[in-house]
Amino acid sequence: MSRLRLREVRLSGFKTFADKTTIAFTPGITAIVGPNGSGKSNIVDALRWALGEAGRGIRSKRVDEVIFAGSEKRRQLGLAEVSLSISNDDGLFDLPFTEIEIARRADRGGGQEYLLNRERIRLRDLNELLDGAGLAENGLLFIGQGAVDQALSLRAEERRALVEEFAGTARHERRRSRAEGEMKEATENRARVEEILAALRPQERRLAALARQEAGRDELLAEAVDRIATLGATRASWFASRRGASGSRLTEVRAELGTVRESLRSADSDANARRLRLTEARAALEVARGDLESARTARETAERNRARSDAEAAAIARDTERLNAEVAEAEREVLAVEQIRATAAPAADAEAAAALELLDADLASARRELRALQSDQGAAGGGESIARAERARSSEVAEAEARIARIEAEVEALRADRAAEELVAATSRRDAALATYRQASDAATRAAEEASASEAAEATLRAVVGDRERAARAAEAECASIEGRLRALEARRTALQERALARSARAIGGRSLLAGVEIREEGRSAVLAALGALARGFIVNRSGASLLDDEQGALLIEGSAGRIVAEHPTLPALSAEVVSDPDGVLARVLSGVAVAPSVAAALDSLADLPVGGLIVTRGGAVIRAGGVVTRETEPEDALLDAEISQLGREIERRSAAAATLRSEASAEQTALTAATGLAVSRRSADLSARSTLRSVTDVRAESERELIAAARTAADRDSRLQKLEETLRDLSARRDVLQASAHTGTGSGSAAQEWQERIRELTARRSTISEAVEADRQSLRAWELARARGDASIAAASARIARAAEERGAMESRGAALQADRVELLGRSDAAQLAVAEREALVQQLAEQQEAIERESAADDERKRSLRQRESDLDEALRPLERDAQGLEFEYERLIEELAGDLVAFGRRLATDPRIAKGLPDELRSARAEGAPEGELEEVSSEERSAQDAVARAQAAALLDHWGSEGLRSETPAEPADPEQVRALERLRRKIGPLDAAGASVAIEHRELRERLESLEAQTGDLDGAIAKASALMAELDALVESTFTEQFSALQTTFAANFQLLFGGGDAQLRLTSEEGVRRPGVEIDARPPLKRRQQLSLLSGGERALTGVALLLGMLAVRPLPFVVLDEVDAALDEANVTRFGDAIRELSERTQVVVITHNRGTVEVADSLWGVTAGEDATSRVFGLRLDEAKRIADAARAEREAAR
Repeated sequence: MSRLRLREVRLSGFKTFADKTTIAFTPGITAIVGPNGSGKSNIVDALRWALGEAGRGIRSKRVDEVIFAGSEKRRQLGLAEVSLSISNDDGLFDLPFTEIEIARRADRGGGQEYLLNRERIRLRDLNELLDGAGLAENGLLFIGQGAVDQALSLRAEERRALVEEFAGTARHERRRSRAEGEMKEATENRARVEEILAALRPQERRLAALARQEAGRDELLAEAVDRIATLGATRASWFASRRGASGSRLTEVRAELGTVRESLRSADSDANARRLRLTEARAALEVARGDLESARTARETAERNRARSDAEAAAIARDTERLNAEVAEAEREVLAVEQIRATAAPAADAEAAAALELLDADLASARRELRALQSDQGAAGGGESIARAERARSSEVAEAEARIARIEAEVEALRADRAAEELVAATSRRDAALATYRQASDAATRAAEEASASEAAEATLRAVVGDRERAARAAEAECASIEGRLRALEARRTALQERALARSARAIGGRSLLAGVEIREEGRSAVLAALGALARGFIVNRSGASLLDDEQGALLIEGSAGRIVAEHPTLPALSAEVVSDPDGVLARVLSGVAVAPSVAAALDSLADLPVGGLIVTRGGAVIRAGGVVTRETEPEDALLDAEISQLGREIERRSAAAATLRSEASAEQTALTAATGLAVSRRSADLSARSTLRSVTDVRAESERELIAAARTAADRDSRLQKLEETLRDLSARRDVLQASAHTGTGSGSAAQEWQERIRELTARRSTISEAVEADRQSLRAWELARARGDASIAAASARIARAAEERGAMESRGAALQADRVELLGRSDAAQLAVAEREALVQQLAEQQEAIERESAADDERKRSLRQRESDLDEALRPLERDAQGLEFEYERLIEELAGDLVAFGRRLATDPRIAKGLPDELRSARAEGAPEGELEEVSSEERSAQDAVARAQAAALLDHWGSEGLRSETPAEPADPEQVRALERLRRKIGPLDAAGASVAIEHRELRERLESLEAQTGDLDGAIAKASALMAELDALVESTFTEQFSALQTTFAANFQLLFGGGDAQLRLTSEEGVRRPGVEIDARPPLKRRQQLSLLSGGERALTGVALLLGMLAVRPLPFVVLDEVDAALDEANVTRFGDAIRELSERTQVVVITHNRGTVEVADSLWGVTAGEDATSRVFGLRLDEAKRIADAARAEREAAR
């Protein structure tokens, strides 16, 4: 049988598999059956999808089409996941794991992810892993119903592509395609580099000419030197600080990374050693588990019954939990609404409304006064009008002061309110209720746990009592059976004893020779053979012997002294086999008798036999002097005596065992009675605790509502107080303004202005107060609306609570009724568990050893995962540090180049600056002094220019090191340089000219451009090498593809012909290469001749013959290039019953090398399977599965049939 490669597939939310479903595969053949539309092919789609396929291969166009879309009775899901467990014991995958798990997830947003051993992996990396194992883009891994006919319907050149895919050349073709792409990319990159070079070369020539130009602006050199020294010192200080910190951190991370990688190598070594130990432990455990298989059958039956009961109890528990959740949700909704309803109605400012009415009246009066003044321009009328205005103002001041007094009184009353104390008291009551609730909840939890423990103990004791009683009854039944047999034997012995000699001997007090004698079981045959007829003899005294001289038989005279025969010198004496001889007569009779292991050994020792001696074998042969060998049959009465003695001892042993079991059952029954009483009392305590918890919950909810109301009252008080204080401030300000105003005019014009001013004031005040009144009205309307909605919500929630309480009561009644049944089932399950406890001791020990090793392996894996994660984290941390360090080094080099350019351009001026001269060593200062004078750079040779550049770089590096060391002793600047200072220096360089300042910049730019040109030219050479390498690889792969195809095609020809004859029971078929004009590679043609027919074209074959021919071709491919596993999706659909039988034989032979998963409707295919999975569609349009090991089912059926036959 093939190796178990594909262990299991787990589906969740994939197409019709909405629930979590696990399908475990077995070695050999796994068959999947089910009606059309039940979801069988979705299992194949799941396998394809998990291995990276998409689109038409899994019958979907979009990602969300693989997610369960919902039905009339079930909502759609938002996530689909499929995971495969594949064995890697033989290193199929290049991974250090004995088993790998490949998973794929998708959500409705279009997101997807791939997982390898529960860690994310890219699809490209997964394809490379599968490609290495021969599972990527392999058309033979999944063979559908149409694939068989397609293999025959293809044209010859198209069929060659199918054979190439089988031969494994597709992998090399993909490598060739990648190499061709790389060569194309390299060619395009080379063309782009050439374009860049063509654009940069004229620019380089222009910069070279510009660098040789001369221009001098000596008046700006002093400022440039000062800025160079200042900016250089600032930059050097900043770079020294940053480089030191970056280098220190980089060293730390690299050191830790090295330590982690060393630990990872050590962990890999430990894991490999432990993996070998785990393999040995698993092998030993499998042997031990085989011994337990028969004992576990009964336990599995009890466990299934218990599981059904537990499932029903779990369903009731889920329903109860759901109802509790609904009640809790409704109570939370009521509490939230109570919080809203507890909000007090917004207080309307009655005084503001009254003030608004007064303002309307004052405004109307003022407008009348103004109209009267405008119609009468006399001074007297103006004076009276002004007086009325003053009186109105005074009245308004008085009204404001009265309102201020009322508001101050209300403020004092609010401040004296005890709302805060009531809030503290409500908080205390809430806290006390919460503490009481927690105590009641803990008590309810403890009561429930104690009740469960008592019920479990009661069930265990009940099972033990039943087990003891059954064992006692079995022992008593066995005792009764043995006693019946004993009575029959005793009756037979009594009949034998009624013989004449026996009767006469007993009449005178004689006794049998073997009465009361105990002989070893292994020596019984030898002793009886040596005694012969004496075994039936009787021991009598001398006087009795004279009375029996007429009777026939053997008599042994008590007290007679016979001749003692010498013992054999080499063989052991037979008397040693006698364990008990009360009279000593038997030992005297056996004197001189030796026992030999065999007749041959006795004959070899016959020469040393003493006179009168005898040799017997344990088999019952008697050897006498002279080489006479005889065999004596064991006397019946001796046999009866031995068997009666043995049965008597067995009865005593079994009776004692039955009595012990009865005693134990009685003791356990007493304990069971006590446990039952304890369980009843604890169940009552549990119910009481639940009732108390519900009462305390109500008290807690009431305290929460009181706390909310108190908090709202306090908040309303504070809000009202704040509003009154704001109103008080506004009124005070208004009063002060009114008191400060005075009438200064005497004419009608002044009176008119006074009333116009008053109208504007009254209008502004009316607008403000009107807005406040309208805001109060809006708040009141919103509060009333919220309260009405809250009342409706509370009514609905209360109805839900009442309905849930009624359903919960029904659930509790159902749970109580089920509990009694579960107790009995639990007892049966525990009894079955106890029955196999002794046989499981070794398995448990081995399992613990394996688990210990697995835990160690898991710890190793966890340690390795942690180390890899740490390695990854350090790599992630190292990259930005290295980039930062490289960036700093690049910037530092650029700064050196910039400073070196300045030193080359006007080094003499820079050397006179004390800040620069101090940082230059003597040897470098003298070297610069010997350089070319400023203004003559164009006359210096290239060798001298290179030497001068080297000196300038050394000087620049020394200056920066000096400035950096000084900067470390002082405060480090936050930025490397002031951008304005840098721009100012650049402007100076441009003004100074190419030689003095800008010339250095141009020289640096020219040098950088020259380096870039050299780098691009080097890249051109590298690209040429890459193009040549890719071309050579393509040629090598072409040759490899051709040789591989030739080798695999030759083997396929042989296997195809053999499979064709196997499936057809004769005939012949062959594959051949055909070449056509205009075709680069020859195609593959099939010639077939079924039995008793002529060779003919494939199109002329019948449907069944075409199907068998296609199956023969595909099976031949799988035989030549075996896969770890293969999935056949209704390949046998077109076959009749006879051909299905042949197809089953073929896949049975295939299963010796490859694990086979077949989806079928044919009974003949199912009969050759090792395990069976059925797929059904539920009422909610979801698929469900159930599995069966056919060998186990056959064994159970045979056992049941044997039991029925035994019962008959």
